[in-house]
Amino acid sequence: MEKSSGQIENLAALVIIALMALGSFFIVRPFLPAALWAIIFAVSSWPLFTRIEGKLGGRSGAAAGVITVLFMLVFIIPVAFIGVKLADQSSLATELIHRMLREGLPALPDWVGRIPLAGNYLVERWSVLAAHTPNLADTAGPYLKSIGALLLSAGAGVGMTIGMLLLSMMILFFFLKEGRAISAALDRMVSRIGGEKGLRLLHLAGATMSSVVYGILGAAFAQGALATFGLWLAGVPGWLFLGLTVGALALIPLGLTALILFPAAGWLFYSGQTGWGIFMLIWAVVVGNIDSYIRPVVISKGADLPFIIVFLGILGGIATGGILGLFIGATVLGLFYTLLMEWSAEDGDAAVTTTSPPEQGRE
Repeated sequence: MEKSSGQIENLAALVIIALMALGSFFIVRPFLPAALWAIIFAVSSWPLFTRIEGKLGGRSGAAAGVITVLFMLVFIIPVAFIGVKLADQSSLATELIHRMLREGLPALPDWVGRIPLAGNYLVERWSVLAAHTPNLADTAGPYLKSIGALLLSAGAGVGMTIGMLLLSMMILFFFLKEGRAISAALDRMVSRIGGEKGLRLLHLAGATMSSVVYGILGAAFAQGALATFGLWLAGVPGWLFLGLTVGALALIPLGLTALILFPAAGWLFYSGQTGWGIFMLIWAVVVGNIDSYIRPVVISKGADLPFIIVFLGILGGIATGGILGLFIGATVLGLFYTLLMEWSAEDGDAAVTTTSPPEQGRE
């Protein structure tokens, strides 16, 4: 009887714990993306945090504050700048297109007609298009309003992203400040569940997480910096905004940097700056392909991940959680792949070890 009542009490306790865990999940569910992002950044920035903590005499709170401010400078300020520019330029862009439709396209530069073989054809087709442009004003009017609304909604989406980033920065600060206690508790929990193998996989997960973040951010930073420098050197208007936009688009490995750099080259050609236009075309190719060398090198230092894993993780993360899912998707998929490979390799080693004694006995 006592044994039966003890089992009932244990079952009741498990049910209560399960209900509390479920309720806690629904309470924190709106904040899970920010928390996951904070975890990823805390793990990837932990070596830097420990170095700064040592420089500050072991003051973990001050070191966590420094790391948090650095992340805010790297993420929030550029994102806010892009959002403000998108909101400001939406009405100007719509008005420019309206005026172009009403007044017709401007004449092409003289050098276009001197292009071998294609020059006369391009001038002729441009003249036909310019002659019919005013008639397109009425037809294109509703679409122009849609374009303006799209730019405004993009600015609003950036504002929501900034809000979530601020929340993740707050969580990041406490994760770093209490990082050692959290890490020790996690090690104890994993050690009880999986022993030494669980601890090794946990550390491997941290290395994979850091390498994925470094690879994505490193390639995007390099592309954004190079694009900004090239746009400034060529004298393209709004070079800072365009360069930051290139860096943001470079986070997605789809060659989206060309959406900014090729039109910039076209503007240089149209302005009669042929030399700078050729330079920008070459620079666009360099910037668009440099991530193919940076990202695999950086990621391979922490984990041997195929490019397709990172690629699918980035796209899947964006499709699932928007810009906030960018790092989460790549990290989770890369982590799953790494742990799967580690697990399969260990099974293979175990199989070899199991069959080797009989083989030696037969010899």
